[in-house]
Amino acid sequence: MNKNVLVIAGSSQIGFEAVKLLLEGGYNVYMTSRSNVEFEHKNLFKYHLEVCNNNSFEQLKNDIKDVKFYAIINNAGCVVASPVEFLDDDELKRQLEVNLFGLLRVIKYFASQLSEDGRIVNVSSMASYGVYPFLSPYCLSKAASDVLLRAFSNETGVKYVSIRPGAIKTKFWTDSIEQNQENFKNFIGKYEKIGLYMLDNAKKNSTDALEPYFVGKAIFKAVCAKNPKPVINVGTDAHICAFASKFLSESLVNRIVKLALKIKSYGK
Repeated sequence: MNKNVLVIAGSSQIGFEAVKLLLEGGYNVYMTSRSNVEFEHKNLFKYHLEVCNNNSFEQLKNDIKDVKFYAIINNAGCVVASPVEFLDDDELKRQLEVNLFGLLRVIKYFASQLSEDGRIVNVSSMASYGVYPFLSPYCLSKAASDVLLRAFSNETGVKYVSIRPGAIKTKFWTDSIEQNQENFKNFIGKYEKIGLYMLDNAKKNSTDALEPYFVGKAIFKAVCAKNPKPVINVGTDAHICAFASKFLSESLVNRIVKLALKIKSYGK
């Protein structure tokens, strides 16, 4: 079996957990990141990649054009938070540029290098199951990336796996707070209590949520399985979202979401 795996954004905490498991499993890992990773292994090959830059993809393509991959794993992602009525056009474009067009570039540049039984594994989110208030750009990007990947699979026969984690304890939360400083101004006034709740919740998730190892393990299993499931949920919250999406009406889910948000933001 081909033992080469391409890992996009492998320096993320989730991505790196998968990288370590793949190396332990005997795979050759071609890992991309935006910054230097101080970790060495005889089967680890590190490259720079900016997922929003076509020239960066061109350079990577040139560097690894002769490598055939058994799996491609996409971990790149960011989150944009804002009430819809105050959402800036450029912020929505930034969201889609990373989470949707980043995946599209991965497919366009490297899918041709997959082996016959290869697969693409995309780290999506439980957010793809529905619309979380004030995180609509993120939900939109994750749902769209899942549709894009599924369509590509049906068109070509390439296997795909959408990994859909719930809240995971990573620096993604604190990074997102920093990246959304201007967007949090959109909550002042009308949505101030909810904005404060979301800020507190992000800080809490950065320390109290599920360990990233469990997502890395799900990615590893998706790579190793002969016929992987197309969707893998990680975490109790993700399983609840999957159940609600499948068995509850949209109107009921909307009422539950509104009530939960009202209760959680009460007193802020």
